[in-house]
Amino acid sequence: MIRRRSIEVFSLSFLDCLCCGFGAILLIFLLTIGTGQSASTTTQPDLESLRAQLQALEASLRENRNALEAAQNSEQFARQIQALEAQIMELESRDQQLEHELQSRTANRSQAEAEAARARRLLQSFPYEDLPPIGLPSDATHVVFVVDTSGSMRNQFTQQIHSAVIQQISAILDSLPAVQRIQFIDTSGQHILPNSVWMPDTPSVRRDALQRLLNYAVLSVSDPEPGVRAVFQRLAKSVKSDEHMSVYVVGDDFRGNTQGFLHKLDRMNPRDPKTGERAASINAIGFPTIQGPFLIGGLQGNNRFANIMREIAEAHQGVLILRPGI
Repeated sequence: MIRRRSIEVFSLSFLDCLCCGFGAILLIFLLTIGTGQSASTTTQPDLESLRAQLQALEASLRENRNALEAAQNSEQFARQIQALEAQIMELESRDQQLEHELQSRTANRSQAEAEAARARRLLQSFPYEDLPPIGLPSDATHVVFVVDTSGSMRNQFTQQIHSAVIQQISAILDSLPAVQRIQFIDTSGQHILPNSVWMPDTPSVRRDALQRLLNYAVLSVSDPEPGVRAVFQRLAKSVKSDEHMSVYVVGDDFRGNTQGFLHKLDRMNPRDPKTGERAASINAIGFPTIQGPFLIGGLQGNNRFANIMREIAEAHQGVLILRPGI
């Protein structure tokens, strides 16, 4: 039997081969390091130049796009600028007009204040007593009040009719000894009392009528023509020949047609061809606004009321009462 020698795998020869292999791999790796660096260094500038070119192209594209949009919108911008310039010129012209108007109104206000101051001094120079008016038609058996119930005739806090109006109407009724029937109508022609016929002048009816007038919530027009027309159309027909109707227009402003109102009153309340007398007397009670007292001949609504009612009272056998305050 042949004896075989045992073989050692990890012998010295094997280790020598293994070390040589590792050394060869290491040598190849060292030789290729320089080559990789030179390749990367050569490709790096190419990438940077490409990026720079790309950015330049993008910038050029943006400039071209902006130039194109500007060319397209230049005509529209020109029209808008022209429109704005026209508006500016119009506003400047309007500003000049408003400035002239303000100067004119300031001058008129100064003149009105001076006239009001002179009127107040004139009123203060005369002693005033709250006495019953002289010249009231004492033979009136039927009395109707046409009352302006607009905002200027009301208390600004309570929105009720001014108490001075109620007191003046009560004083008028107390001064007329022959009154048998009463009625209240606003200047728009609506009845203030629940009944649209003549009411008996009893203490209870008078007290209830004045209370209803005080709390009357309807705002009427500042033109007594509709209310006076309603009086002659609805109430005058029931007044007998031996009775006398007296109309009292109560207000502080007149915004209607003065000449037209005068002509209509002549047709509604004509003179008797034989006696020259009229069937009804028309009176007026004027209350000034807070701005100032009455100025005969003035152009404001307060003064127009005084002027037209003076002519009506004179033509229709009545009395004009102008209160110094409200």
